[in-house]
Formats: sequence, C-alpha cells, structure tokens
Amino acid sequence: MEGDGGAREDRRRRRTRAALHGALERLIARLDYAAITVSLLAREAGVGRPTFYRHFASVNALLVDRLNDDLVEQRALSARLVRDGVDWYDANVATCRFALERIAAEPRLYRPLLDGSSSTNAVTLFKDQIATLPTVAPFLAAQGDPIAEALGIGTVAGAVSGFLLAWIESGLTPPPAEASAFLIRLLPLGKGRSPGGRNARRSSCPDTGDPAGPPLGNG
Repeated sequence: MEGDGGAREDRRRRRTRAALHGALERLIARLDYAAITVSLLAREAGVGRPTFYRHFASVNALLVDRLNDDLVEQRALSARLVRDGVDWYDANVATCRFALERIAAEPRLYRPLLDGSSSTNAVTLFKDQIATLPTVAPFLAAQGDPIAEALGIGTVAGAVSGFLLAWIESGLTPPPAEASAFLIRLLPLGKGRSPGGRNARRSSCPDTGDPAGPPLGNG
C-alpha cells in the first residue's frame, strides 16, 4: 500500500509539473517574460501558490525545468545516432536540427535564456548539455586534458548561445534544416571523425570538398 501511495504522489507531481509547463507556455505566448509571476502561473495552471513553491523555487526554475525536457530528448537522440553509427557530421547536424526545431516551435520560451531576461545563463546550461552529448564526444576526447576540454566546451557553448539569439532575432531564418548545417560548419568540432567508429555510414551531405557540407544558402 505504501508503494501505491508513492506512485499516486508521483502521478500528482507529474500532472502538476505538466500543468505548470503548459501555463508557462501559454503565458509567454502573450506576455513578456518579466511580466510573468508565480501568481499568474498558479492561476493559469489551476493550482495554488503553495503548490507552485512545492515544485519550483521561482519562475526561472520552472523555465529551466521546462527546457530541460527538450535537452533530455536531445541527449537521447544523440546517443541513438552514435549507436546507429551515423557519420559524425550527419549526427551533429541532426542533433542540432532537433534543438532548432524545438526553438522554432517555442521561440519566446527560449529567448529569455538567451537574451539575459532569465537569471539562468544560457552558456552555463549549454556547457552542461554539450559535455554530455555523445555526438560531441570525439571532439572532447581530442582535447587531451581537462583544461583544454573545458575551454573547448565553453567555446562551443558560447558560440551556440550567440548563434541561437541571432537566429531568433532574424525571425528564425534560415529554416532549421539549413541553419543547423550552417552552425555545425562554424563550430570547432573537428572534421571527419565519426562518433560511430570505423563502420559508420558515410555522410549524406552533398560532396563539396568540405566535410562540413555546403555553405549557407547553397543547400
């Protein structure tokens, strides 16, 4: 019986968390992030303020938790591509495209993280994500020591953060498929190393003489 009670509590927590995520998405579609308060979120989600604070310490904590769902899915995709032996470039483009498609679906959800409206620093969040993506593992392993690895992760995280903000400000153009290929071509991830090893399938990108694929606008 005690186990049943724990399961019911987990279900309640999941329902409340989903309700608050939905409330945040609806409110941010019509309000500036700075205008969203705990009271507004609780009312929109149909819960009380005490219930909100049992789950999250702040509006910002709720935002990060919501975005973490996308990061978890991106890590799972990255791992699956490595297991399938996908070429390093295709794998990184696919992983990046997943993120851009999520951002394109909810740009107002991501913008506070990128433009400083949120108290969470995008570069810090992206550093943690990049360090755990299997598709980036060959780049990290090639750095040779922990300091160089940390600097490499920071460089990529900063570049990604700046690119994403500029992409949102440009009206999400070019579309995710093209923008992801362009971003991976810009990042210092190395060339030609497959996360799947020697048996990885070849890239499906057009043969331009550059392993990073065609330049932006020519694809």
